[in-house]
Amino acid sequence: MKKNSFRIGLTIAFILLSGWFLYPTVQDYFYSKKLREFSSPEDSLAFVKENRKSIDAAQEKRLKLGLDLKGGMHVVLEVDVLKLLELKARNRDAVFDSTLAAVRARAERENEKIPVLLAQAFKQQGIRLSRYFYDLRDSDDEVVEKLNKEVEEAVNRAKEIIRNRVDQFGVAEPTILTKGGRRIIVELPGVSDKERVRKLLKGTAKLEFKLVRDPELALKTLSDINKYLARQNRLSDTTLANDSLALAKADSLAALPDSLKSQEQLKKDNPLFAIADTDDGIIIDPRSGALFVTETAKPKVFAMLNRADVRERFGSDIEFLPDARPFQNDAGENVYRLYPLKREAELEGGVIVDARATFSIDGSRPEVTMKMNDEGTRKWARITGANIDKQIAIVLDGVVFSAPVVKSKIPNGSSVINGLASAEEARDLEIVLRAGALPAPVRIVEERTVGASLGEDAIRAGLYSVLAGFFVVAIFMILYYRVAGFIADFALVFNILFVIAFLAGFSATLTLPGIAGLVLTIGMAVDANVLIFERVREEHAKGKLLKLAIEIGYDKAFSAILDSHVTTFGAAALLYTFGIGPIQGFAVTLMIGIAASLFTAIVITKISFDWMLERDKVSIVSFG
Repeated sequence: MKKNSFRIGLTIAFILLSGWFLYPTVQDYFYSKKLREFSSPEDSLAFVKENRKSIDAAQEKRLKLGLDLKGGMHVVLEVDVLKLLELKARNRDAVFDSTLAAVRARAERENEKIPVLLAQAFKQQGIRLSRYFYDLRDSDDEVVEKLNKEVEEAVNRAKEIIRNRVDQFGVAEPTILTKGGRRIIVELPGVSDKERVRKLLKGTAKLEFKLVRDPELALKTLSDINKYLARQNRLSDTTLANDSLALAKADSLAALPDSLKSQEQLKKDNPLFAIADTDDGIIIDPRSGALFVTETAKPKVFAMLNRADVRERFGSDIEFLPDARPFQNDAGENVYRLYPLKREAELEGGVIVDARATFSIDGSRPEVTMKMNDEGTRKWARITGANIDKQIAIVLDGVVFSAPVVKSKIPNGSSVINGLASAEEARDLEIVLRAGALPAPVRIVEERTVGASLGEDAIRAGLYSVLAGFFVVAIFMILYYRVAGFIADFALVFNILFVIAFLAGFSATLTLPGIAGLVLTIGMAVDANVLIFERVREEHAKGKLLKLAIEIGYDKAFSAILDSHVTTFGAAALLYTFGIGPIQGFAVTLMIGIAASLFTAIVITKISFDWMLERDKVSIVSFG
């Protein structure tokens, strides 16, 4: 066996390496089994605390299972490209808003790029895109080209930000890729908290620090809007009779005319402050100018405040945004406060360099502390110094998390977000702030959840398919090639071992298509042995001694085996390069399997034959 010493050493090395790669998977299995045996949560928690490092290391290095085997979530997100373009537009007016709405409806039906649809819509009205975007001298084609580039960059940036969020969330082996011009596919194996994932993926994380406006200005603005809506009602001869808004306190009527005689007249002349039969619709606090609305009334109020013609009545220096956390009124309905804020932010979240989920000083409330860069620190010191005893609202994605009163100048660039419901929410907020803000809002257009039981069924079915494939091939090889077939089956066991071990070692993910690749690998492995054995049969039939026939068989068949494996490997590499998701899983398994089958068919079977021949076992060596 001296001539095979290198082959034997290489085989032993691969076996030891495979054991090293698979050890964390075996370790994780026994840890999971042990945890299931505990009868009380206290015992399992104590075991986890005692073995925390080992459990975490095993989970990190174990063989990863894909979404179809482990269960989890498949989410398709769509970047709101129109919102991105809306934010970039200048000189927005009613024509722009109506055209944007028409393009949005058209984009739902067509796959054309949004900038192209926008250019076509404006061209029909005889309006150049340069009226709203870039230089006035730019042609429509130039503007479309620039907008397409910005959209592409925004989608790619959104993909990377979502990847950063998912990585910090702790999902093992997520799949995140773009599809088409504005969609992002996210697959998260092992995730079960659907609502938490939705918030994590959809949150734009646009952080702004805005001054809270004076109550007098807020009340005046609301009164002006109310009068404008009433005038529009009289012009159109319509009422808001179906509105379910109401004043909850009698002193709220101070902002309303005294001459109102009936509910119908009130609804007609005061659309924003319309009274219904309940006492819990809409409340105005004259002291702060804050507007409180119930959950039922909230969409209707925002529908009024966000009308294009109404927005023009606001002026450019005030807007109303809701509190992130509602409170409950006596009837048990959620009530939101709408803060009157300066429309332009004093500072934006791009200056945040670090965010940490923690608890308040007394340890009772979760919060997120933020640290700013040098530029943000200087601006924050100036802003807080100039607004002592005033409120500054911390706004995230259009909702107010807190609006603390500035007590003194803050020179160190620190700030705090409180008003959070749980430590888990604080942790998620930390993740989105540290990952950065999305360039545009995203919405979920498709969502599928694969349950853990479905995953277990898939694993069982995949395991049965591998075993069935193995036994069918193994029995055929033994029946057809006798002892040589048994040796080929012996090598096939190592082939499967190497494939699974190297999948774990390379941190690849095993999926159902990957299992299909493993089954195909089994066929490829014995195919190589069939070529060798048939060649050996031919040489032995010509009268050559068995030992010489085996040597010639391996030498002559090698080139054909190598060619077939290299071409198949190349095809698998192309599938991996240009495929997505399940196709890549199949390709990875197939590539590893091809390399393993080449090694086991050429090396391990040859060692076995040489060992038998050197021990004068020629009489029992048979090729059928």
